Amino acid sequence: MEKRMDRFGKKGVFAILIAALAIIAILVYLAAGRTKGGVTDESAVRNQPKAPGDLTVDQNVINAGNAAWQGQSYIQSAQSALNIVNQKRSAAGLSALRWDDNLAACAMVRATELPSAFSHTRPNGQDWYTVAPNVMYGENLAYGFTSADAAVNAWMNSPAHKQNILTPNFVSCGIGVYNANGTWYWGQEFSYY
Repeated sequence: MEKRMDRFGKKGVFAILIAALAIIAILVYLAAGRTKGGVTDESAVRNQPKAPGDLTVDQNVINAGNAAWQGQSYIQSAQSALNIVNQKRSAAGLSALRWDDNLAACAMVRATELPSAFSHTRPNGQDWYTVAPNVMYGENLAYGFTSADAAVNAWMNSPAHKQNILTPNFVSCGIGVYNANGTWYWGQEFSYY
């Protein structure tokens, strides 16, 4: 050890130690969104509530979202995820979220976008809520989880995602699940209406 100390000097050893710590910090940062079997997004985003007005969703969005479902088993996985979310809300003393078909169509639009841009920014560069800005007020994303239980547990293990799930004023939710080349992408959309 003394020969190494002589070769590098105390400053050199200190620099190597700092570099090693920096590498560890980078690895921890990159793994922060990872949980067993999948990844959640960098943060759950919330759109600011507006006064209720026209709550309709563009028919093209509904059509695109409904057409993106890849079978009944994915719809069941999405609805199972909402059931688990509602169990978590009940345990926290909150009312259940209502399944909303229009939000589910929006969630499916977002889920289909995630393989090319796993972000709250859509592939076209717009914010996530531009799919339906008058009804979308919160969004959680994940990929790599092949069960509703795993996806919801990952969200609940993230403070920002958990906050969306346990927001008292949210009353409805839609969840989309999209399989791209064997990887499941999850979009969860929340609304105050």
